[in-house]
Amino acid sequence: MNDTLSPRRLRALIAMAWLAAGALLLLLTPLTGHSESLGWTPAFWLLLAPASILVAMKPGLPMSLLAALFRR
Repeated sequence: MNDTLSPRRLRALIAMAWLAAGALLLLLTPLTGHSESLGWTPAFWLLLAPASILVAMKPGLPMSLLAALFRR
């Protein structure tokens, strides 16, 4: 049995960890999603960038998650 991760799974794992850490950072620190000096930069790099990587890897995932949510 092969215990190593494929490059695709490794990239997805890194993006999910980045997304979780970014969300936690925005929730637990006084860093705002938008500021006058930085604009939307913190929110983009902490949430939207890793989310866009995940969507690029599996484009149908958001729609399938929404469909599963509405089926309940």
